[in-house]
Amino acid sequence: MTDRAAEVRFKPQDLLLALGGALILDTYEDPLPTRVFLDVLGSLGVSGDATRSVLTRLTERGLLTRHQDGRVASYGLTDTSRRLLRDGRERVRAAEPFHQVSSDWTLLSFSLPETRRDVRNRLRSRLTWAGFGCLRDGLWVAPGRVDLDRVVAVGAEVDELQVDGFLASPAPGTDVARYVRRAWDVDALRWEHEEFLRRWERPVPRESDPLAMFVLLGAHWIRLLRVDPVLPERYLGEDWPGRRSAAVYRSASEALEARAGTAFAALVEDARARR
Repeated sequence: MTDRAAEVRFKPQDLLLALGGALILDTYEDPLPTRVFLDVLGSLGVSGDATRSVLTRLTERGLLTRHQDGRVASYGLTDTSRRLLRDGRERVRAAEPFHQVSSDWTLLSFSLPETRRDVRNRLRSRLTWAGFGCLRDGLWVAPGRVDLDRVVAVGAEVDELQVDGFLASPAPGTDVARYVRRAWDVDALRWEHEEFLRRWERPVPRESDPLAMFVLLGAHWIRLLRVDPVLPERYLGEDWPGRRSAAVYRSASEALEARAGTAFAALVEDARARR
């Protein structure tokens, strides 16, 4: 079953990483034939060329290993990708991923030469995943206490990277809500939750492809976790949909996971038998 939402909303890399974290990590230690990835992403409307391209890119970035056995290429997770996927899985499986328990805020400033845009882009991506919003160029803020060592490790090899971090509490009279809306587009965050709910709150049809749907669900959930910084609810207005989103994800995941795992195991067995 092809779901057109996968083509519109999610890059092949998003789908591949969702697959890796949900069904490959800690289950398949040996590399998997290319055919496995072509079949899974193909069921979501991704072309074979696009799948091969993202496999090559992730290999070049050190997130996959490539092995050749005759005419059959296989890909496996690296230590780096396993670490990243395990870190991500903590948030994916969190009971209350959108509930902020801390009253503190983390401030971070960094500077990099313009020539290191590659590191800048990776660092910005990690900051966003960790819940940071940008107040102005080089100054970021996140709700709660953030482990900065894990965030900035992406640029640790760059001598020119300068990072300063602080824990802070708002001074009396500070309009925190104004700063929240300055650093984050709260209306866009609400829309992301509502879009997730529109897509997954209704029961998953029994006749649908459980593997394709499970990977798509995972990619959509990771997207939501990435864009939502887990802000204190008192700054978000009434009826914030975070708790509903978490409940809907758990329900949809429970409905699909076992069937998806069985389908994926059969796909792997078939691809290995063809070698």
